[in-house]
Amino acid sequence: MRIVLVLFSFVSVAMAQELSFRAHDKEIQSVSLEALKKLAPAKDITVYEPHEKAKVTYSAIPARAVFEAVFKEDWKEADEILFTCEDGYQPSVPAAKFKKYAAYLSFAKPGKPFTMVNKLQNNEKIELGPYYLVWDNETFPALKAEGASDSPYQVVAIELVDFEKRFPGMTPPKKRSPQVERGFLAFRKNCMACHTINGDGGGKAVELNYPVNITEMLKTSWLRKWILDPTSIRFNTTMPAYNPADPKREETVKDILAYLREMRRHKRKPVPKD
Repeated sequence: MRIVLVLFSFVSVAMAQELSFRAHDKEIQSVSLEALKKLAPAKDITVYEPHEKAKVTYSAIPARAVFEAVFKEDWKEADEILFTCEDGYQPSVPAAKFKKYAAYLSFAKPGKPFTMVNKLQNNEKIELGPYYLVWDNETFPALKAEGASDSPYQVVAIELVDFEKRFPGMTPPKKRSPQVERGFLAFRKNCMACHTINGDGGGKAVELNYPVNITEMLKTSWLRKWILDPTSIRFNTTMPAYNPADPKREETVKDILAYLREMRRHKRKPVPKD
């Protein structure tokens, strides 16, 4: 019985390391860690870890090489690349960012458990596997100003998407003010990985628009405080504060709230997901 359990555990771990690749709602393939290593050689890379505020070394595979092997030239023409995580977190990263900067799919820490203590989320201990997307912010220091955005862990699927087609319920009307546009882009980068608008977005945190918009429930002053410093309102919350490294964070939060107020006029009943 013990042998069966050990074998089952081994198989479960191996299956958990299968990474699904999709393009515009179509399955392409699922790839094991060993197969990924054959697509592109793994290497150890040291980065500044924004979640732990320290330098950390990871064993990782270059993301660009993986995209080229799996998606061929299609990834270069894609609007965004969507990452789906085990806990429902679902960030969408512009494909252009991967062309400009070096990113890696990490799968281990040499000689250490593949975990972290997330200082941005109330020191929550996190299992990072099966894959954690890290950026070479030592070679490209400009990335440090972005904080932990676009750095999903527990990644189980990667998909090429056209953002507005994939998330129509989140997209405001084309005739939108410059402030709403800025807020929409900031929401996409910093909020949609956890939250949904009309059912579109990540599945880790609460819906913010349907049937009642969050700005209809809470005063602007409280929402601003909640976004800028969540633990000042809920001591044990794991919601991270909006990027402390953003020099325009106060203005950006105002833009996000302008976007949320605009979406009050564009409510749609969420479509159940498969």
